Amino acid sequence: MHTVTRDGRILLRNRQGAVCAGILPDGTLYREVHRSKHLLRKPPAWCFEREVLEQAHEAGVRLVEVHDLETGERYTAPLARLWQKGFRLNRGAGEQIALPLQHWHRQQPQQMTLF
Repeated sequence: MHTVTRDGRILLRNRQGAVCAGILPDGTLYREVHRSKHLLRKPPAWCFEREVLEQAHEAGVRLVEVHDLETGERYTAPLARLWQKGFRLNRGAGEQIALPLQHWHRQQPQQMTLF
């Protein structure tokens, strides 16, 4: 189940109906997270509900971006890499696909310059 917003984003919902990710107008699956709450610890990985990844695949998504609101870092990976290198897990909230951090491209926030 999804909702289209006025600016063209598609909001994706999990099985409980909560918005957990969105598809940007450029076709990127986008998710904002708080590292301290959402990062899988062992091994360090970003996770997505399997149903959300399936919805993104059906919508033609090719790129996934995770924006860590605590550090400002952005992690990107092709959706195909999540299917190929990710692993399945279920810790009581439904099946998820986890992609270890080593398989993401990490962009650190731009530092401000004085001059």
